[in-house]
Amino acid sequence: MGIAFLLIGVILVLTMFFNISEITVTGDTVYAAEEISNASGVNIGDNLIFVSKKKIDEKITSELPYVGSVKVKRRLPTGLELQVTKTEAVYAVAQDGYFTLLNEKGKVLEANTEFIAENITLVNLGNIISATVGKNIELETEKVLDKLIKIQEECNNCGLTDITAVDLSDIYNIKLTYQGRIILELGDTDKSGLSKKLALGQAAIEHQNAENEFYRGTINLTVDGKGFWAEETSTTETTTVPETSVEESTTESAAESTTKTAA
Repeated sequence: MGIAFLLIGVILVLTMFFNISEITVTGDTVYAAEEISNASGVNIGDNLIFVSKKKIDEKITSELPYVGSVKVKRRLPTGLELQVTKTEAVYAVAQDGYFTLLNEKGKVLEANTEFIAENITLVNLGNIISATVGKNIELETEKVLDKLIKIQEECNNCGLTDITAVDLSDIYNIKLTYQGRIILELGDTDKSGLSKKLALGQAAIEHQNAENEFYRGTINLTVDGKGFWAEETSTTETTTVPETSVEESTTESAAESTTKTAA
């Protein structure tokens, strides 16, 4: 009986003396503090101890899509601080002449926008089930989003920047586009090392850029430890495709060339 009265007493103290009197917003955000506070669902007078940090984060990041995360701090006895971190558009999905903007984790930031910034990467993610602003995009093939996140992570690791497009419409035939002019064919990355393929692709791009910074073509990285590149140059009569192969090596890349002519 004594323990029961003690618990009741503790609950009464918590509910009577820890009611929120001030909500402050800190951090980097594109939204006004009042917008963020209102989106939290927390009101002045609510009990500080019993507010749910998880629910606050979910409500704000869903209602205000350009908020990436929220860290909730209780400032006893009556203060609540919302530390927000912004997120930005990294990818764009083209649909019917419009774009859906996504952050690095696949969260939908905007839908049906007509224009995108130059630093946005175009992505083909296959069939889309839903694209609700404030929530992660839902795809017919669930692992596609994981693939996209992994590709970005590995590109960062090997220093492969300026990827302007990613084609994941077929996860067993993945393709990246570098600066809108070089296609990297990765093929299936489930059974082989994605990091090694991207590192080899980066080395091949550096080699080509050193010789010709305007090089346009394809680097086939579907075979483990090897890369084959082909540059297409069209004339009125023929298309010439010089094809070069490079193998992964700890010291240098070996190369051999062949030329094909197609009518």
